[in-house]
Amino acid sequence: MTAPRTFRALALLLACACTAALAGCGPKPQGNKKGDDPNKKVEPTPAPGPDDKKGTPDAPTPVPKSTLGEAEKGATDAATAFTRDLGSGAAKTDALSAAFLKAIGKPLELPSDKEKGFSADNAGTWLKRAGDALTFGLPIKQNQVGDTVFIRGTVSGPRFQGDTGSYCLRLVKEGGSWKVDLLTVSSADNGDVKPLETPEGVAQAFALAAFVETAADGKGLERDERALALAAVIAPELRKTLAGPFDSDRAAGLDFNRGALVTAAVKIGGGTSAFTATRAADGPTFAVELTKPAGKVRYTVKLTKGTGANEWLVSEVTEAAKG
Repeated sequence: MTAPRTFRALALLLACACTAALAGCGPKPQGNKKGDDPNKKVEPTPAPGPDDKKGTPDAPTPVPKSTLGEAEKGATDAATAFTRDLGSGAAKTDALSAAFLKAIGKPLELPSDKEKGFSADNAGTWLKRAGDALTFGLPIKQNQVGDTVFIRGTVSGPRFQGDTGSYCLRLVKEGGSWKVDLLTVSSADNGDVKPLETPEGVAQAFALAAFVETAADGKGLERDERALALAAVIAPELRKTLAGPFDSDRAAGLDFNRGALVTAAVKIGGGTSAFTATRAADGPTFAVELTKPAGKVRYTVKLTKGTGANEWLVSEVTEAAKG
């Protein structure tokens, strides 16, 4: 049956009325006030700024990875625990970064060592021999660059026969924890290294100190342990130049000969009682002056960027002309 015409007209009228009412419920477009220029553009209301107390607080600004500053507490706590355990013989290889574990976990002897790229047993032996009965003093210099912390300090123990030596300790944040990424121990005193007070300058100065102090070492580390520490601060090409490997070295996972590397280091730094180093303003190069029994010896030491975060390696050592 067809609906009466009057009923259909009434339904249509009600539908139109509802549509008009709904259209009027939304926000009205902003118009110009009476008397305003009709062509004037209406600017939108700006979002609350960081100083607007009614606005949402800003999220913390992430710290750039190149920021230079004081070492954070988590890193210093990790360093204190590691050096304490090292001196008592309780240091564990799980405190080490993956890179440093591979650096000191040599030679590779078992098939499983070669698969992993390190020997956990030999890394543990290195730690025991390096830290045996040592007392690590408070840092004399420490800085943090991004997720890397550089620490230099003094060390004492029976092997130093009443004298003090030096140590360099680098930590990196790995897997959310602070790990030891480099350790050197030397019977030489801490040298006076003048860096540029920039992130790169501080990282380069640390690498320079670790190299020179280890090269000048006489009784801080045993020969094999010293060779591995030296290799960790020298670029691969320079390692090959100073101490090219034999087949037996390559079979053990080494790209240098340990005995030859220590001999080359002794030639550079042997007998050093003190040293100073100043970084050039135009690049990662240091003028180094070693004080030896026969007098002053000067070297130019260049560095290159390593593969690790904020890691620098010695790439060239040239004795300066005398006179």
